[in-house]
Amino acid sequence: MTPKLYMAPLQGVTNAIYREIYSKFFTGYDRALAPFTKSHKTHGVKKSSLRDILPERNHTSFALIPQILSKSSVEIIALATSMHHLGYPVVNWNLGCPLPKIRRKQRGSGLLPFGDHIVQILEDVIPAIRNQISIKVRLGCEDNHDLLRLLPRLDVFPLTEIVIHPRTGQQMYSGQTDLAIFEECLKITCHKIVYNGDIKTAPDYRQLANRFPTVQRWMIGRGGVINPFLPELIKQPKYLSTGDKFEKFLAFQQAIFEAYRHELSGPGHLLGKIKEIWAYWAKAFSNKDDVLKSVTRARSVAQYQKAIDRIRKRPESFML
Repeated sequence: MTPKLYMAPLQGVTNAIYREIYSKFFTGYDRALAPFTKSHKTHGVKKSSLRDILPERNHTSFALIPQILSKSSVEIIALATSMHHLGYPVVNWNLGCPLPKIRRKQRGSGLLPFGDHIVQILEDVIPAIRNQISIKVRLGCEDNHDLLRLLPRLDVFPLTEIVIHPRTGQQMYSGQTDLAIFEECLKITCHKIVYNGDIKTAPDYRQLANRFPTVQRWMIGRGGVINPFLPELIKQPKYLSTGDKFEKFLAFQQAIFEAYRHELSGPGHLLGKIKEIWAYWAKAFSNKDDVLKSVTRARSVAQYQKAIDRIRKRPESFML
C-alpha cells in the first residue's frame, strides 16, 4: 500500500510561500499541516493570524490542514469556525509543540500532563464546530507516559487521526525517539495514527515501516526540508543524477528567494527569512559549515547572490 506522506509544520519555514513553491518543483506529499495559529485571549480572531492559510495563498498539489495552538475551548471554537469559513473541513489541535515558552503556558506539549483538561476541551469543542478535528501530540511534557495515560480516554471522540512524535516536549528534538512507547501507543488506541519523527532518509522510512506495518501515514519534518527530494524517494523513486538534483535544488531555493523578495519589505527581512531556511538546507552539503557561514554573512541581496554563486561552483559538495 502506498503510504500517505505529510509535510510537518515547521514554524517560520513551511509556510504558504514554501508550500506553494515546493509544490511546483516536487511531488510526494499528500497533506501538509500548517504551522500553528495561536489563539488570543480576546476570543476574537485576527485576520492577520489567518493569512498563512488563506485559500488564495495556498495553491498546492497536496491538501492543507490548519493547526490551532490553544488551551481554551472558546478560543479553539472561534478559530476552527473561522477556518471552516475559509473552506477547511479538518483542523488540527497542537498538543505537541516543545518550545519552553509554549510549554510553560500549558499549551502544546505542556498541556499533556493535564488529561482532564484535554478531555473537557474536546467535549466542549467537538459539538460546537463544523470541522472535524485531529490532534498532534508527543509522548508527554516531561513524563514519557503522559500519552499512554491519555490515549484510552480519546477513543470516545471522533478524531480523524492522531499524529505522534515519540519524544517528550522536554527533549525538544534531541535524544532518541522512544519507539517502544510508540509501539505501546498503537496497541491502546482505536484511532488512525500518523508517525512523526526523524525520517531523514528513505532507509529511515523503510526501517520504521517494517517495524510498524499497521501505520500507513507518515509525517516528515526537518528531513524533508533538508532533502526536498525525500517524499519522491519514498514513494516513486526517479533517477536523477547528482548534477540534475543540484541544479533543481538551486532553482528551488532561488524561486523561494524571489517569492520572499516580492512578499517582504526591505533586505533585512528578506535575508533573515531565507537564512532561516538555509539553516536546514546547508545540511545537504558536505561542507555544511562553510555553506551556512557563506549565506549568513550576507548583508545585502548582492552579497547573498554571490554566496549562492560560490555554492554553485562546488557541486561536488552536494550530497543529495
